[in-house]
Amino acid sequence: MLHSIAIAILQLALAPVYDGVERKVRAAIHTRIGPPVLQTWYDLIKLFSKEVVIPVGGGWYTLVTVLEMLTLVTASILLVHVSTVGLAQATIFEAVIFIVLTGIATTLAIMRAVSQNNVFSVLGGFREFSLVLSAEPFLAVSLLLLVSGVEAAASRAIAALILLIAAYVVSGRVPYDIAEAEPELASGVNIELAGPLLGVATVSAVLKKFISATLTVLVFVLLGGLSGLTSLTAVALLTPLTWITHTVVSTLLGRSRVDLAVRFLYTTLFILSSMLLVSYGLGV
Repeated sequence: MLHSIAIAILQLALAPVYDGVERKVRAAIHTRIGPPVLQTWYDLIKLFSKEVVIPVGGGWYTLVTVLEMLTLVTASILLVHVSTVGLAQATIFEAVIFIVLTGIATTLAIMRAVSQNNVFSVLGGFREFSLVLSAEPFLAVSLLLLVSGVEAAASRAIAALILLIAAYVVSGRVPYDIAEAEPELASGVNIELAGPLLGVATVSAVLKKFISATLTVLVFVLLGGLSGLTSLTAVALLTPLTWITHTVVSTLLGRSRVDLAVRFLYTTLFILSSMLLVSYGLGV
């Protein structure tokens, strides 16, 4: 477990670099030069060096923000640990713990948003809640099914597709960045944050992207039958490539109406889940 934590710390240190690469890739697609690859690290260092400004809510608000980040760090470490053995060798207990941790982080983010006397923050919190109801239950079911070792090819394929879609939603990219949606909500759930607290929230956002990319890679690792050192190597090499792929997809998709984005997501995952239920029942 100690080597898993060491590897996780290294990968988490690289996560802001991947985010910097994302900003560079997005700029290239828009025919801009863009910031340097280490810009996210520069931003974090600058934010954490500023004066601590506590929004309305005081210590409780600060505690919730920090706990959200720590919960996501723990979930990320757990994912890296799973990558050392492969998703096929992971236990149901590990999958449940991961689902609980991500659920707690989401709950804390919503609590932080709706506790502020700011219409943009509250609206962002309710949007986050609607997104959670549309994606995370499907993610949980598909992950548990894949970890349980279902052997039917059709069931595995459908569960993997559901997990891939839900993992992209977790990253908070367009069109599922509706809780923040800077063009219309002026940063939404983060509008009341500044200085180190904004730095903590930024780390949480980067960790969500890391979790999204790692989950996606683990799905392909599972389908490829990889485990052990091969699985760990594949995750380490493919996570930044998956991150870039998510970036390209989000850049090309463009923004959608909030209600349409959530409705399309829910409808798509509901149909796929129905197909999964039928195929699992038939054993195919």
